[in-house]
Amino acid sequence: MIRPLPSRPTDCRSFEQALARCRSLEDVHAHFERVITDYERLNAAFRFSESFDQDFVFRQIDQRPELRSRELFGIPVGIKDIFNTKVLPTTMGSKIWEGFKAGHNARVVDEISDRGGVIFSKTTTAEFAVHFIQHGKTLNPHDPSRITGTSSSGSAVAVACGALPIALGTQTGGSITRPASFCGVFGFKPSFGAIDRTGCLKTADTLDTVGFLSADVYGLMRVLLATLQRDRDYPYAQRYFDDIFPPGRSARIGVLDSQFGGFADYDGDVTADFEAAVVGLEEMGHRVSRVTDADFINEIPPLHETIYCKSLSYYFQDELRQGTDMSAIMLEMIELGEQVPVSNYVDALQQQPGYRTRCEELFSDLDFIVTPSTASVAPPVGAGEKPDTSLIWSFLGTPTVSLPLFRSDRIDLPHGLQIVAPRFGDIGLLNFSDDVFQYFLDRG
Repeated sequence: MIRPLPSRPTDCRSFEQALARCRSLEDVHAHFERVITDYERLNAAFRFSESFDQDFVFRQIDQRPELRSRELFGIPVGIKDIFNTKVLPTTMGSKIWEGFKAGHNARVVDEISDRGGVIFSKTTTAEFAVHFIQHGKTLNPHDPSRITGTSSSGSAVAVACGALPIALGTQTGGSITRPASFCGVFGFKPSFGAIDRTGCLKTADTLDTVGFLSADVYGLMRVLLATLQRDRDYPYAQRYFDDIFPPGRSARIGVLDSQFGGFADYDGDVTADFEAAVVGLEEMGHRVSRVTDADFINEIPPLHETIYCKSLSYYFQDELRQGTDMSAIMLEMIELGEQVPVSNYVDALQQQPGYRTRCEELFSDLDFIVTPSTASVAPPVGAGEKPDTSLIWSFLGTPTVSLPLFRSDRIDLPHGLQIVAPRFGDIGLLNFSDDVFQYFLDRG
């Protein structure tokens, strides 16, 4: 049923309001002492933190007073543990890299820090941001017997349980969308290339995308605008600001359901909730129609797999030589990649721009596409996940938001509505997503 989760006490807006009431540095310290106490209590229950240094948190607040006027001042941000951080270790979910310190920050981490954000902790991730999560780590706060999704799940859990208002994630297949849906938070995968990936673990050059998981759309917008590169070294940057879809405008919305070949296997409560949301979008005054001429999306999953597995087999050769400290699923994917002829890999890469052009044509008469975020609620630990459209949007490079709109009556677990925009439509996508979420929240 449509039952959007209300804003949490730790959403970015309320966090900023709490900081605004602090009249002195002592007040700020007292505020963060409470945040740290809650963080440690929640981490003991749900095990989403890979590394945390309380002294480092307070040093960031104390040592750079000029940052107190910056746009992200005091907002604690979780950092998925595949981004290099100078102070905290970067483990990448792997026993091989336990205790490794990069000696520098990833570019996006510096951007957050330079705008006053607090690099609060490293959140757990799947091994090398692929699939395997160590047993006993990263528990779903809605039901620990259920999975949390793929590699950005530590960030999703930290937000879902109320420990942090926002956290960094990445998506190569579905690693933002799925944890957001399964944990009931907002997940934002920007356009491919929107956020600089320097200093982030590389798994697939044409797929890896930096994004965010948050307790509200407000936080997504604030952090996007703070980290989106706009200088002359990023020639496409201005395109994000050329044609912004404004809040409150009637939109042309395409509904993507049976055009996706796997839709017939989606759980019944997911499809029923989705249909109810489509009706709600019409009631909002938007022009809603079924997507047509999108069968090409069903050709994308095997191309994505070719690129992904071949890339893994190339980038993790050194780790492979250490063998025994890698999971079975990682070894299997590397082996699949080794079996892919280079010519097939090159062919898949060469086809990718053509599919992105077809996607642009799909959006020529649409502002947004809506589809379920996932095919089900979070499956039990050890069970497989049903295919959904997440990796398709990663392949196409389009921005997506997963809204925590639904909660299954049958199992009482969350799942999301995914909204997709054309590439570079990130800011308008967030404007529209906020309108949609607020409408359903107000409607109850």
